[in-house]
Amino acid sequence: MKQRTIKQSFELEGIGLHTGEKVNLVCHPAEENSGIKFKRVDLENAPVIDAYIMNVDSTYRSTCLKKNDVFIYTIEH
Repeated sequence: MKQRTIKQSFELEGIGLHTGEKVNLVCHPAEENSGIKFKRVDLENAPVIDAYIMNVDSTYRSTCLKKNDVFIYTIEH
């Protein structure tokens, strides 16, 4: 399968869609065959959740990933 990644890291700031709180997003180029990963740096131990079908918790109005007790909401945006 053909793979692509971004050339260099970038950062975005904004207001959270559901929380209204200030949020930061940092995207880094991926290693070959690593897939998309979300890292919750706001939580202890900065848990990582792979964007993998088995981690989908809900698709009602948005896609939510879950691993253990950690959630990543609205990943499609």
